[in-house]
Amino acid sequence: MVLLKIVETTLLVSLISAIVGTIYRLYFHPLRRIPGPKLAALTWWYEFYFDVIKPGQYVFHIKKLHEEYGIIIANSTELGPIIRITPDEIHVNDFGVLDTIYAPPSSRRDKYARNLKQLRVPGSVGSTVSFDVHKKRREALVPFFSKRNLCDVISSHAVDKSPLNLSDVLFAFSNERSMAENFLFSHEVNNLADEKKAASLRRNTYQLSRGVHRNKHMPWIPDLLEKLPKSMTKPIMPPGLVDMFALLAVSFLQRRIFRDGPTGKESLYDSVLDNTSLPESEKSLPRLHNEGALLVLAGTESLAKTLSIVFYHLISNSAILAKLRKELKSLPDNVTWTQLEQFPYLSAVIEEGNRLAFGVTARTARISYEPLTYTPSQYVINPTMFSKSYAIPQGTPVSTTTLSAHTAASVFPDPFTFEPERWLGENGRVLRKFQMAFGKGGRKCLGIELARDEVVEYG
Repeated sequence: MVLLKIVETTLLVSLISAIVGTIYRLYFHPLRRIPGPKLAALTWWYEFYFDVIKPGQYVFHIKKLHEEYGIIIANSTELGPIIRITPDEIHVNDFGVLDTIYAPPSSRRDKYARNLKQLRVPGSVGSTVSFDVHKKRREALVPFFSKRNLCDVISSHAVDKSPLNLSDVLFAFSNERSMAENFLFSHEVNNLADEKKAASLRRNTYQLSRGVHRNKHMPWIPDLLEKLPKSMTKPIMPPGLVDMFALLAVSFLQRRIFRDGPTGKESLYDSVLDNTSLPESEKSLPRLHNEGALLVLAGTESLAKTLSIVFYHLISNSAILAKLRKELKSLPDNVTWTQLEQFPYLSAVIEEGNRLAFGVTARTARISYEPLTYTPSQYVINPTMFSKSYAIPQGTPVSTTTLSAHTAASVFPDPFTFEPERWLGENGRVLRKFQMAFGKGGRKCLGIELARDEVVEYG
């Protein structure tokens, strides 16, 4: 009888809580006046459906929502510039406010803790919520990110005219560059020596990435798995990732990566461990393990994807390839990075590859410490039709996805066409401020210069 009473009371309290929550989110919440589906304003289950049930589709659905909450004029849809996509998050499709959302280092912006759950690398610079903590961690790594085996593999296939899966090979190449040559290990991982191994590595990482949305909505699942003995979890983990995590731990303990090697470069770990401004808590094995894992995976995927897209379009479009070859033939011997940067068509090809690679396709929301006011800018196709301003309370997560930014026809006409010419001349200079492949503002990608150098050198 007592148990029944407890159950009844619990159900009643839950029902009342749900009703109160519904009324608050629809009629009293600070974001109540921002357009968007009522279901998205009520519950995170709306996001769950498009993220987990229809895996990874919410970024595409968000673009459709901007159309749904836009205005039809002369048989064309003017996209609604601002929508509410979860009970506490909004998405803006307006280039004119990118520098407000993704503000420069002089303006404090936090990341959205809920979205960072999907990465499962707490303590890493990319998963740091606080602006102030991120600044300290980033400063410890910045000096490290300052400014041919792959060729052998491609050449061997060219000689016997056999097909080559460039996606697999480029993935292995970028992983090898990130792990061995650039910042982690004192020995070569040699992924390019075995094309089957390269394909396996790419598949393993892809399988891992498929779980990121589930991690955000159901974090208790990876929490439980991490508490189980390794003997139980190792069989269900992608083999290549098991090897990578083992190497990360070994490298941390050695502490001498590259220091005595032929390059004379310090490692990422040395850069952090020798930093006197960081407290000892920032130098723990778990934190640096997560730091290394995130940087390797990010450095592998982004470079590989951009190179794959560039190679695909060069192979598919003989005119673009001919233009690039003509420009490259004028390269002097012992060319420097400064000289390479002066070649406009090469730079344009890389920019267009980065645009269509999209960088991080997930929402990278920023949280302002002060209230903001959104008013449609000149970059909204018809701002007079969306003249209403919206108050955005401090602490509200706001994002613009790279998918929305890089495919906006108002800025990039015929957005899914690979067209390097759009980046040439004065027009290209203007477009570069809308490039979001490496993020934007004070919390953009730490390795942006390193990534660009690698794409130029090996693309």
